[in-house]
Amino acid sequence: MKLEEALAAIEASGSMDELRFALHRIVQDYGFSAFNFIDAGRPEVDVPYYLGTHPHAWERIYLQNQFVHSDPALARVRRTNTPFSWSEVELPAQNGRKRSPQRKVMDAAREFGFADGFVIPFHYRDRMGAMYSSATVFFWESEPSAFEKLLACHRHELHLIMIYWVQRAMHIADRGRSPMMLRPTDAALSVQLTAREREVMAWAARGKTAADTGDSRDFAGNGGRLHQAGGAQA
Repeated sequence: MKLEEALAAIEASGSMDELRFALHRIVQDYGFSAFNFIDAGRPEVDVPYYLGTHPHAWERIYLQNQFVHSDPALARVRRTNTPFSWSEVELPAQNGRKRSPQRKVMDAAREFGFADGFVIPFHYRDRMGAMYSSATVFFWESEPSAFEKLLACHRHELHLIMIYWVQRAMHIADRGRSPMMLRPTDAALSVQLTAREREVMAWAARGKTAADTGDSRDFAGNGGRLHQAGGAQA
């Protein structure tokens, strides 16, 4: 499948199911076995929103072992915009015979049959300005040498495809035609402040004390002139 055909298939998708199947066909054409898209913006959640075509057996292993809290690829996603492969992820040094949680995740993936994976981070804002973070991994089960050759030639194509895919997913969700259960990475964006609370924060940012802020209630009743504490200009 050519890049133009891949992007056209994404744009033609009208639901998340259609979008999932479209991406699965695309990644298989590149040689990957499957993909998984996951909400990476809330590391405290045990089971974040995810969508993909990965094997159910791997899904069970990942969830039962709570790998989401120790997955080194997800940790890296939260610190970068640049796609990377599993083999590029730095793992803690081996301490005797005891394996780190991060190594257990990667060892489990390879024992399952995944030779490598290509991870694409994506950080974006919705129409309300809330910030989201997600990660998509393409699972590779063939020879490592073929994987390296693929990335050398098509790394940027795969990145572009996922930019289009996530944008299309957000568009579908925004139109209410299919759920997109991601949550903002910054909870403060969802907090609604009253007018008085915003005013208090504004005076605090200017260095005013609690007493000064309390006196600022006189502002509206003084013809727009803020009460001045100790003769200091606000």
